[in-house]
Amino acid sequence: MNTISIVIIVKNGEEFIEKALISSVWADEIIVLDSGSTDDTLKIAKKYTKNIHISNKWPGFGIQRQNAQKLSSSDWIFMLDADEEISQSLQKSIKIAINEGPNIYQVNRLSKAFGHEVKHSGWYPDWINRLYPRNLTTYNDALVHETLIIPKNFKPVKIYGDLYHETYKNMKDYYLKMSMYIDAWSTQNIDKKSGGLLIGFLRGFWAFLKMYILKLGFLDGQIGLTLAFLRYETTVTKYIDLKVKKKIKKIN
Repeated sequence: MNTISIVIIVKNGEEFIEKALISSVWADEIIVLDSGSTDDTLKIAKKYTKNIHISNKWPGFGIQRQNAQKLSSSDWIFMLDADEEISQSLQKSIKIAINEGPNIYQVNRLSKAFGHEVKHSGWYPDWINRLYPRNLTTYNDALVHETLIIPKNFKPVKIYGDLYHETYKNMKDYYLKMSMYIDAWSTQNIDKKSGGLLIGFLRGFWAFLKMYILKLGFLDGQIGLTLAFLRYETTVTKYIDLKVKKKIKKIN
């Protein structure tokens, strides 16, 4: 029988990590790589695993996932975010998949925002590559929006069962997360993209239309409209931040 590690990277996840850990207790090992939590994240994690590691630096999501994977000793990796939860049906599918030969498997993530499941808006179905043999591949180096590297001749296979995802509990939670993502995105793209208010407005307007109309966000009701507006706002802000960073870089 092949073995599996569930790998979690986290910082200040006391409000949600316990659900992730409880849904992982069936695995051969749970690995937690913490990025300097100042809340009770580590105290909670210690109830479920002894395999806890601390990172004093934050290299970005891609490299941090690479570092966490290197701590594993199992045949397979399931990369789990601290605000996610493996459903019973997905757990069964994972156990079957890891004994069917080397492949990369996609799981379908069902997300909640502000307490509501989001079934449209481009959020669901949300197939993501999360299950793979440890020695086959790893994540790229992206600071944000990191992706699993798909080796040549491999085509990811979908498996049954939802991965539950708790995104934002309230607006404070949303803006805390978005400020981090905006900073990482603009830093990553400082030499790759153009910034500014006009391009931000145009891209933000398109992001709103795409999410609310083309991706059927209106079928999600009020939460769909809220998410589309927030997507617009975040898109505008990240292009403004990119412009600011470019000016600072030019001055220095």
